[in-house]
Amino acid sequence: MFVGFVENQSRKKPEPNEEPASSFFIFWTGLSLILGFGIFLLPFGAFFPLSISVWAILLLFLPVLFLGILLSKKAGLKILLAVFLSLLAGGNSVLFLGDSIGYSLGITAKMEVLPEEVSHYLNYRYLYLRDFYLDDVDAGEFRSPLLVRRRSGGVVYGPVIRFQYKRIRSVSGKEIKPSLYALCYSKEDSKCHLSSLFSGGVVLQDPIWDGEELPLAKDSVFLVWRGSLDSEFFTKGIFSILFFIFLILVWALVVYFPTWKE
Repeated sequence: MFVGFVENQSRKKPEPNEEPASSFFIFWTGLSLILGFGIFLLPFGAFFPLSISVWAILLLFLPVLFLGILLSKKAGLKILLAVFLSLLAGGNSVLFLGDSIGYSLGITAKMEVLPEEVSHYLNYRYLYLRDFYLDDVDAGEFRSPLLVRRRSGGVVYGPVIRFQYKRIRSVSGKEIKPSLYALCYSKEDSKCHLSSLFSGGVVLQDPIWDGEELPLAKDSVFLVWRGSLDSEFFTKGIFSILFFIFLILVWALVVYFPTWKE
């Protein structure tokens, strides 16, 4: 028994034979996380409202984070940086590239809509009208803190904003339900102008101001009055693609720079 005890004490733990992961493996694993998460979230930016898209980023990022922790056992802690870069890629897809693609393909934008038919297209983010006019009589302005978001137990406010509005009427004289307004807003010390050259803008169904005693019809729909967004969204798409390239370059630099230094 004594001899057996000595033999057991002299045993050595088997040393792991696994070699550290190569830079090639680490780079492509991280690149897959970055591009995969960014591409996966593109439909959320193109189809869904921003509120849903932001929650999608937060919820879907959790599996990516757990996957990164598992991969770090083989690929090292560098892979956690790729997980962080994938979060930036996802935000870029939802806020910029997906939004640009949705507008350009007509997924989120509807052109040449009759005012009396707006109720059929409220699922679009951007609406542009035809055969309408702005009613200078049913118009006005007001000041209110910007309503950032509602939370349980309170409301988060932004700075005081100056709002200007005009009711949109149909040239045909048909009644528009729900009531439709053109809206613009600016800082309190400046004034925006509702240009008659514009024909639509961003659909706003929930008010972004505080106050219920305003001379506005209930359950109204507002169009944040803008000109054509074609050039703006083209620029947004180009810069969002360049941002993806920037993330890839940062990841490549993190993986291969120590090798080059050696």
